[in-house]
This record gives sequence, C-alpha cells and structure tokens, in this order.
Amino acid sequence: MMKFVIIQCVKAYHHELEQILRSIKINAYSEMDVEGFMEQADGNTDFANWFGSQKNPYNYMVSFMFLAEDKSNQLLDRIQEFNDGIEAMSPINAYVVGVEKFV
Repeated sequence: MMKFVIIQCVKAYHHELEQILRSIKINAYSEMDVEGFMEQADGNTDFANWFGSQKNPYNYMVSFMFLAEDKSNQLLDRIQEFNDGIEAMSPINAYVVGVEKFV
C-alpha cells in the first residue's frame, strides 16, 4: 500500500534529514519552508517546541513524499534512530498516512 509521509524538521537538522533520505535511496520528495505560530506560546504545552509566539515564529521545513509501506517504515526507523541520538527539544517528527486511492 502507498503511504504519504510528512516530516517536520527544524532547519538545524535539515542536512541530517537529507542524509537519511539519501541513505535509504529516497530521491523524490518535496519540501517547503514553514513559519509556525502559536497563540500564548508559554513553553508548557505539547507543541511549545514546534511553534513560536507571534513575535518569534518558529522556522522549520516540511518534507513530504509518497512511499511504499516498507520504505516508509524504514524511513521512520531511521528518523527514530536519529532522534534517540540527540538531546534536543525539537526532534524530527514524521507522520505516515495511508493512501486509499490514486490516479
């Protein structure tokens, strides 16, 4: 089954994400710069590490791609390995969504 993978990555880890994608031979994906905002960003919410306040937006990258299920699992495993090896508030986040139909 085809999967849609969405990855949030702070710009500081973008190079490492590119290396992960290359290492498992993912050579077709899209990216965009994103500014995240959160009303009342106080550092105490679950999303405080992803979204800045209106005065200090949080800049990160969103990458997305369509992959076979085994390749998406491999990608998530590699991202988890990377996150386990860092001590930071903003790990790379990845989400997998099933694609029911496509043309």
